[in-house]
Order: sequence, then C-alpha cells, then structure tokens
Amino acid sequence: MKAVAQTTHPVLGEMKDEALLDLALCKNEAAWRELVRRYHGKVSATVHRVYGFRPEAEDIVQEIFIELAKSVRNFRRDASFSTFLYRLAVNTVYRYIKHHRDPHVFCGSDELIESAAEDSFCSPAEEMIAAENRTQVLSALGRLTVEKRMALVLFEMEGLTLKEIADLLKVPLQTVWSRVYSGRKEMARLLTGIYGGAL
Repeated sequence: MKAVAQTTHPVLGEMKDEALLDLALCKNEAAWRELVRRYHGKVSATVHRVYGFRPEAEDIVQEIFIELAKSVRNFRRDASFSTFLYRLAVNTVYRYIKHHRDPHVFCGSDELIESAAEDSFCSPAEEMIAAENRTQVLSALGRLTVEKRMALVLFEMEGLTLKEIADLLKVPLQTVWSRVYSGRKEMARLLTGIYGGAL
C-alpha cells in the first residue's frame, strides 16, 4: 500500500463518511484515499495500543485497510462507518497476535513512554520513575494470555464498556467480565512481584 497522503481533498475532505463510502464503492480512488487518510492515524493508534510498538505494527495497519477494501461491501450501515472500521481493526490485530507470533509477547516502546511523559507536568526525576513504571506495566501486560490482554487493553486503554467488548469480540458478556477481572488480578500479582510488594 502506498504511503498515506497528508493533503485533504478540498471537496472530499468536507464530505461525511457515508457519502465518501458511496463514492469509493463506485471505484472513486480519490474518495478511497480520503477515507484512508481520515482514519489511518486512528487505526494506527489502536494497533499500537493493542499490539505494541513493533516493526510489524505498520504491516498490520496496512492489512486492516486491505481487509476493509475486501469487506466494505458487507457494511450494512446499522452502525457508523467508524465503528465498522474499529471492529475490523481490533479483530485483525486479534487474529494476527494469535496466528503470527508468541501470544505472550507484548512490547511497548520509547515512543509510548515519551508521548505519555510529554503529556505530564512532572519533574525529570518523577518522569524517570513514571517511565520505569510504564515499562514494568507493559512487561507484565505481555505475560497475560492474548484473551486477557485484549480484554484488558480494550477496557482500560481504549475505554470500551464490557458490552462493547463482548459485541466486538463476539463472546458472552460474562466471558469479558471474567477476562478483565482475572487479567487485573494477574497484573496485580505480577506487578507486586516486580516491585517486591511495594505497590
């Protein structure tokens, strides 16, 4: 897939998603490029939060838009286009984690730590401690099963409700609750081990 153009089309940039989608389905390449440009950043952010900052993360982003091109005709419009794309993105990452790599490996990055530090108003010493804490949290997160990690990331980082996660992953609500609950307990146990009971 070609690099995402950063320039907004003067007319297409003001159109709603559904109108752009109608044009894209009629093989209007400019409309398709505008949809990709509009959502590339959001999709990329979701992939990095769920999967971590790794070299193959951008490959997953591209795979999501390839899947979108294949499946967009199945979009029934009973939800917003952004919801449809978000569901596709999360499910694509979920499949990738399960089929392409060790499901217990999760990797954060300096970019994740630095971006969070830039949003804070801490002293340099406090920022150093906060960055170390984030690294330990990401390390512990990576030791969860992919099912628990996915539920916990979607709930704690993405801000989805339990019902939204259940609908997204197509699993019972009770299953999501169990994964979040047990994931939290396991994270607490892992972090207590890392910090030697200093939590």
